[in-house]
Amino acid sequence: MAQSVTSAEYFFDSDNGVGTGTALVVDDNSGQLTQSFSIPTTGLSEGFHNLYIRTLNSDNNWSLYHREVIYVKTFEVSDIAAAEYFFNVDNGVETGIPLIVNSNSGQLTQSFSIPTGLSEGFHSLYIRTQDTNDNWSLYHREIIFIKDFDFIPSEVTNAEYFIDSDPGIGGGTPVAFSDSSQATQMLSFSTTGLSEGDHVFYIRAQNGKGEWSIYDNAIFNIDIGLNLENSLYKLVNIYPNPFVDVINIESTNKLFIEKILIYDFQGKEIFESKTPSEKINLKFLAQGIYILKLNANNKVATFKLVKY
Repeated sequence: MAQSVTSAEYFFDSDNGVGTGTALVVDDNSGQLTQSFSIPTTGLSEGFHNLYIRTLNSDNNWSLYHREVIYVKTFEVSDIAAAEYFFNVDNGVETGIPLIVNSNSGQLTQSFSIPTGLSEGFHSLYIRTQDTNDNWSLYHREIIFIKDFDFIPSEVTNAEYFIDSDPGIGGGTPVAFSDSSQATQMLSFSTTGLSEGDHVFYIRAQNGKGEWSIYDNAIFNIDIGLNLENSLYKLVNIYPNPFVDVINIESTNKLFIEKILIYDFQGKEIFESKTPSEKINLKFLAQGIYILKLNANNKVATFKLVKY
């Protein structure tokens, strides 16, 4: 019979024996524990260290320790004083096109309008920043696609939409325009059959030459107003979110996970669980927004994930 975990402790680098580490307060459990802890590294020198953790059960038996290697580094936080961007080729710092940055304290959330003048096709957009100590960051790179579709409203002959996953050009649900000469169109679509939770709506158009546009997309949420007893979307908590490498799936009820799918923001399925579990390592994913589709307890729900 599984014994509950009653306490835990951690220590760094050297083991002075059970019960001598720094105590951690654990949640109620029945022998399996999924819990996040905030462990200070105050007093540790810069460099590599070993973090150990072990648990004690209700029979007063200590587990073997679990070890993780960590790296401690003190970073000086400085304001961002400048930024620059460039396309395709890096000619060195301060050779890019400057961007005017807002006042900040080392973290900057700001939108920029960047003209291209580039040829049609794929290109690399780079951006980097400079702090008040004259240090330049490494650049951040995004792949962009330039295409002149020469679309005007009267030339749009077809459009289609799809939700969450891309069935391929021509495979979406057709859109009927009441008046194709209008630049702004009102579209109603059915959400019948969609699971409760977050979803991504995509739409693309086709001109008289047979060329399809790149799609536009938006996130929306389905809340069918079920009570807590019946709603998987409201019973399940996925954390941390945003995440770096690993996500945890927990519920106040017993959770029987049957299947997990993850879609990227282009509507492409990029992950399917082979052995569904309540902890998933998604380190392989690039930074961005994703949709997780969870099949559990004979129900389905979808969740927006943000990867740092």
